[in-house]
Amino acid sequence: MKRRGQFVVLEGLDGAGTTTQSSRLAGWLRAAGRVPHLTAEPSRGPVGTQIRHVLTGRLRGAGGREFDPRALALLFAADRLDHWESEIRPRLEAGEDV
Repeated sequence: MKRRGQFVVLEGLDGAGTTTQSSRLAGWLRAAGRVPHLTAEPSRGPVGTQIRHVLTGRLRGAGGREFDPRALALLFAADRLDHWESEIRPRLEAGEDV
């Protein structure tokens, strides 16, 4: 029976060191013979890309107004679902640690 991967989440504000710590953890897992996969949210998928455009000001709301924060919250929820289905779950099922 194939081992299912483990899902580990590191939370932190921008600049808190989560990228550094996740890279260190991935290196440790790799050295232990595991197969780690690093990812982040917003994801690099289509919805996450739209979120990044909103956050950088490249995408505005209707009529050029500021993007509605409620719509942005819904985009984050949609990105999480898309990220889970397209990237995270398949890798966990393949035995990778995400």
